[in-house]
Amino acid sequence: MRRPGIGGMGLGGAIVTAAFLSAACAPAQNADNLFADLTSNDLEVRQEAADTLEAIIQRNEHDVFVRALSSPNLLARAQSIVYLSRMTSPPAREALRGLLATDRRMMLPYNPVRLRPQSEMTDSRILVAGLIQRTGPDPQAITLLLAGADSEQTSDMLAGTCFAVGALRDPAGVPFLARAARHPDTVVVRAAVQALGQFTGAEALAALKTASTHPVTEVRSDVLSAFSGRDDDAARPILMDVGRDDPEPELRASAWQILSRSKGDDIVPYLIDRLGDAPESVRPAVIEILARLTGQNLGPKREAWARYWSSHVPGTATR
Repeated sequence: MRRPGIGGMGLGGAIVTAAFLSAACAPAQNADNLFADLTSNDLEVRQEAADTLEAIIQRNEHDVFVRALSSPNLLARAQSIVYLSRMTSPPAREALRGLLATDRRMMLPYNPVRLRPQSEMTDSRILVAGLIQRTGPDPQAITLLLAGADSEQTSDMLAGTCFAVGALRDPAGVPFLARAARHPDTVVVRAAVQALGQFTGAEALAALKTASTHPVTEVRSDVLSAFSGRDDDAARPILMDVGRDDPEPELRASAWQILSRSKGDDIVPYLIDRLGDAPESVRPAVIEILARLTGQNLGPKREAWARYWSSHVPGTATR
């Protein structure tokens, strides 16, 4: 009797099996080479590399990018993190999250916000945290990121942790940032303040209020930057205090500019009062803002502005 083909499957089954075994035995993809091909002068080479990378993502072959994380090419490491973040399988997400650990930290020539190469080196955890935040919440991420952060990190590492918490935007990281904002090293304080600007809760606001009177000018400037893009009623008293009391005239003027973009009815009378105590060098800024808000040009005299405001807004007064 004639026997069937290989393994009893017949010719068709043998061909399928051979193809499967050929794919299984094929050499593992090398992400370094694929990333290099993406910059080739040959359009076909670039397209083939892009298609291959996309196929790796669709097959959730995350190990291809995990291997590239130990590449001597630092840019390839950064690109591997970005591609890894596009995968949705649990093993891929776990691999990405694991890069938040302190012992997985790398310094990479990559902008974690714009997602492109740069000459300045940045903490890889900032990139990882930002990608996790973009691709979906991960409640386990903040725990891993903050493990040992209060006691085992240098100032540079702490600063990187602060920026990563800000990129992750998990409110569970705010207590850590509030503590970091009281650190003796200004580098850490500034990183914490900038990260706190990503949050709007009461604890974050209280930490920013404390930092608004920090002895270092750059820290107080960072507080103003944290509020610059927000119309936040809770932040208004902090900005008013800075605009009235800060020892740096330029910071006072910056606070006024931020306040002028808010919708509060108390902004004009507040600015009128600043004509009575503003440093001479920035008093023109008060006049310019008042003119813009009211459509009037009444000069530098506080009294003239106060009369105008009282007559046009009955029942109000400057303070």
